Amino acid sequence: MSITVFDVVVLIAALCGLAMVVGGIVLLAKGAITLAATPKTDALTIEWKKQFRINTQVPGLAFFLVGLMFIGLSLRFSQPPDVVPIEFHGQFKGVEGPVTVLVSPNRWQIPTTTSGMVQGKVYPDLSMLILVATAPGYEPFSTVVPLRQQGPRLAELGTLELKKKVGEIKASSGNIGAIDFNPPDQGPGGPASFGVPQ
Repeated sequence: MSITVFDVVVLIAALCGLAMVVGGIVLLAKGAITLAATPKTDALTIEWKKQFRINTQVPGLAFFLVGLMFIGLSLRFSQPPDVVPIEFHGQFKGVEGPVTVLVSPNRWQIPTTTSGMVQGKVYPDLSMLILVATAPGYEPFSTVVPLRQQGPRLAELGTLELKKKVGEIKASSGNIGAIDFNPPDQGPGGPASFGVPQ
């Protein structure tokens, strides 16, 4: 399993929040902070861009609120996205021109009845994909691509080769020659006329 920088930042934020909550409890137990109300002049005010403001006469709550905010944000951002992308790595060898690559899931069969009713469930399995590649002048190429099971969803294609439909014939003095050509007889009146005058 690979760990990204984002995962590390989320973990650090969660640990910081937990440390603030536990630290607040320890300081409260030692009497360094208190949950008793202070005068209004000693109230703690936190303001962010004039949109978010907290004002409390119990400064000891700030440790718990900020710590819980860190933990809540870590839980929010650590949720996996709804759609997990699939990465493809590979290369086409010796193809002149653009290559069109289409990827589709393996065929999922839906049960049917003899009366023509379609009724059943499909559990989408994306562990095997079908890759079809086409390029002008080349035969279509199709292969089954397995996905890596651990870590990010990655499909290693490696180096792929497409087969040419028609090989190019290069001009050379060996395959160029003269052709015998005898023009048709045009008769005594000169060039033959087409059609009959009306």
